[in-house]
Amino acid sequence: MTAQGMLYDERQLRGLGRFVEDETVPGALAMAVLRAPVAHGRIATLDSSAAIDMPGVVAVITAKDLARLGVGPLGLRAPLPDPDDAFHEPRRTILAEEHVHYVGQPVAAVIAETLEQAQDAAEAIELDIDDLPPAIDPTAQNPQIYPDIPGNLAFSWQKGNKAETERLIAHAAHVTRLTVHHPRIAVSPIEPRGAVGAYADGRYTLTVPSQGGGSLRRALSACMGLDLGALRIVTHDVGGSFAVKIWPYPEQVLVLAGSRLTERPVRWIQSRSEAFTADTPGRARVDEGTLALDADGRILAFRIDAVADVGAFLSPAAPSIVTTGAVRPYQQVYDIPGQLYTVRAVLTNATPSDAFRGAGKPESTATLERLIDQAARETGRDPWALRKANLLTPDRWPLPTPMGETIDAGDFPRIARQIEAAADRSGLDARRDASRNRGRLRGAAIGFYVHATGGAVTEISQVRAMPDGTVLVRSGSQDSGQGHAEALKVVAAEALEIDPARIRVEQGDTDWGVDGATGGSNLSSVTMNTVHRTALAMLDHAKETAAEMLEAAPVDIQYGKGAFRIAGTDRAVALEAVAAAMEDEDDAGCMAQLGFEGEHTTWPNGALAVEVEVDPDTGGIRIDRLAGLTDLGRVIDPQRAFGQIIGGIGQATGEALMEGMRFDADGQPLTGSLMDYGLPRADDLPFMAHDWAPTGSPNAILGAKGVGELSSIGAPGAIVNAVIDALSDRGVRHIDMPLTPVTVWQALNGTR
Repeated sequence: MTAQGMLYDERQLRGLGRFVEDETVPGALAMAVLRAPVAHGRIATLDSSAAIDMPGVVAVITAKDLARLGVGPLGLRAPLPDPDDAFHEPRRTILAEEHVHYVGQPVAAVIAETLEQAQDAAEAIELDIDDLPPAIDPTAQNPQIYPDIPGNLAFSWQKGNKAETERLIAHAAHVTRLTVHHPRIAVSPIEPRGAVGAYADGRYTLTVPSQGGGSLRRALSACMGLDLGALRIVTHDVGGSFAVKIWPYPEQVLVLAGSRLTERPVRWIQSRSEAFTADTPGRARVDEGTLALDADGRILAFRIDAVADVGAFLSPAAPSIVTTGAVRPYQQVYDIPGQLYTVRAVLTNATPSDAFRGAGKPESTATLERLIDQAARETGRDPWALRKANLLTPDRWPLPTPMGETIDAGDFPRIARQIEAAADRSGLDARRDASRNRGRLRGAAIGFYVHATGGAVTEISQVRAMPDGTVLVRSGSQDSGQGHAEALKVVAAEALEIDPARIRVEQGDTDWGVDGATGGSNLSSVTMNTVHRTALAMLDHAKETAAEMLEAAPVDIQYGKGAFRIAGTDRAVALEAVAAAMEDEDDAGCMAQLGFEGEHTTWPNGALAVEVEVDPDTGGIRIDRLAGLTDLGRVIDPQRAFGQIIGGIGQATGEALMEGMRFDADGQPLTGSLMDYGLPRADDLPFMAHDWAPTGSPNAILGAKGVGELSSIGAPGAIVNAVIDALSDRGVRHIDMPLTPVTVWQALNGTR
C-alpha cells in the first residue's frame, strides 16, 4: 500500500508523514531572518554590505527591496463590525522600515546556499537602534507607540442589552466583581512553522503548513499585488496548528520575494526559539467581570469590561477574536437576562496576538465560571446548586440571545444530572479527608461549556467518481492533525452508499479549485455538510449519462449502493462504469463542485468535573480526577473526537496552571524558550472518565455538531475553580492564571 493510501494514523506512526521540513527542493536556498532585539526603537543604522560579501550569500532583503517588488503591508482579513469609536490599524510592513515595534519583528532576510551561511551573514548585518520607551501592560498608562493613535487604542467595541444589564445590576440583591487575567499563551504546536517559496514563469508557489490555502492565498496575493491565479498554496501534513498557522506571516512573503530575486526556490524553517516571538500568541485579555443575583440566587446579569492586548499590530483576525468571538456563546448554558461585553483593544510592544483554540470564548467562559463560584461563596450557596438553578431548559429552543446568536438545541439539565453522577459528589467528603490525612488540600469543581461552531464558511468541495471504482473527495478545509480524511470518507460513503475504503480524500492545493479553511470547529457543520451535498450533486449530474447507457429516461433512473438502476427492473450500471463513460465525454468527468450553503452554527456542549490535590508546603497541584460528558450530536469518529476532547483539556491545563508569556520592563521576553515556558505533559493529566450525551440540532444536516475547540473553552475555569476550592479554607479567594506552584504558595502564605 502506498503512503497516500494508508490511514492518517498509520502514516504518522510509520514516519511517512510529509511536513514542510521534509521538502527537499533541488537547488533551494536557505533563509535566515534578522529580528529586532528590542521592543521599541528607531532604526539608526541598517547596513548589510558586510553580509552580502560573506561566503554563500546570494541576497539580502530589506524593506527597500520589497518596495521595489511592489510588496505592500499585511492587512486585516475582515473589517471589524460596528466599532464604537475610531478604528486604528497600524501599517504592518513585511520588514521594519523606520521603527521596530516588538522583539522579534523581522528587519532583514538573508538568503544563502546553506542555513549556517545565512545565519552567519544575518549576524554580520550592522543594526543600530535608538531605544524608545515600550508599552508593556495594556491596562497601564503607557508611552505612545504610534503618533496618530491616541492612547494606543486600536478600537473599542460593545455588544449586549446595555440598558437592561445596567438596570439589573443596579437593583440586584447581590453583585460579585472579579478581575480575571487571561495570560498571553505561546501556542506551541509540535511542528514549528516553515515555508518554501518558488517563482517560475511569472507564477509563485508557496508550500506551507496551514489551516487552508484559500484564505492564505487571498491575503498574500493582496500583500504582493498579485492576481489570485499567480499564487499557488500547497499544504501537506501539518503537525498541529490551533490557529497559529492560519495567518499570513512576513516569512511567507519573504521566501516568495526571495525566490523572485534569486530565481531559485527559497526555504525557511522556523526554530522553536523563533516561534516565541514570531508566532501569534493567544488570549492576552484582562476582564473586569460583574455578576448580579437576585435574593433567590437567580442570575440577573453578566458583564465584562475587557482590555485586550493585541500587540504591536492587528493580526488578521484579532479584531474579530476579541469582539464577536468573545461573545458568541457568552452566557454559556445559563439563563441570564442581562448581558453586556465591552472591550478596549490596546496596542503594545509585543508580538501581534490572534486566535488560539477557542478564539475568545475560553476567556469569557472562564470569567463567567469564576464569577459563579465567587458569587456562591459570597452568598453562602453551593456553587453546583447555583449553576443547576440557572440552567437553560430545552423548552426555550430556539433561543435568541442578547449577543445576536440563536441557541438551537441541547439538554443542559440532563448534562447536569449525568455529570453529577459521574463526578461521584457523594464521595467527595471522604476523598477530602483522605487528602487531608496525607497533608494535602483537595478541591472540586464542575463547569459547563458551549461552543458556537462555524468560524470559516468559505468551503468549496469537489467529489469525483473515478473509472477504477474509487471516489476522489477534495476539500478546501485542512487537516492539521485531527484526521479529517477518515470522517470525510464516512460522509461521502454514506451519501454514495459505498464502502468508505473506496473514498480517497485530498486537501491542500489551491490549484484544485477548492476553497476554504479549518476554523471554528467547522469540519462537521461546514465541510461535512458541503461534501455530503456535493456527493449527491455528483450523482444527479451522472444520472443522465447512466440513463443513456441503460437506454432509459433519466426520470426512471434510481441510484443505490454504488449503481444506477432502471426503477422496477434488475438492469443496472455501476458508478465506476458511468464515470468511465463521462471521462470519455468530458475532461471534468463524473464530478460536482459546490460551495457551502445553509446554517453553520451548531451548539456542541458538555461539562467537566475536576478534582485536584494541592500540596500546601510547595504549592504544587495535581489533577486527581477528571470526568466529562459531551454533546456533539452524532459522533462520526468517537476515537478521534475523544482525542480532541483530551487535547483541549490538556491545553486548558497548561493555560490554567503553567503557561503565560512574561516580559520585563523593557519588553524583553522572559519566557523565550521551553527552558522558561512550561507546557503540560502526559503525566499532568489523569485518566478521564468520559461519555457522550448527544442531542439533535436543526442546523446539523448530518447530525454532527463539531468538537475541536469545545473542551478548551470550558476546562480552564473548571480547573481554576477546583484549585480555589481546595484553598478556600485557607482564606484564598482568587489567584491569577497561571496558578503555578509559586503563586499558589505565595497566596497560601500571604506573600507576593
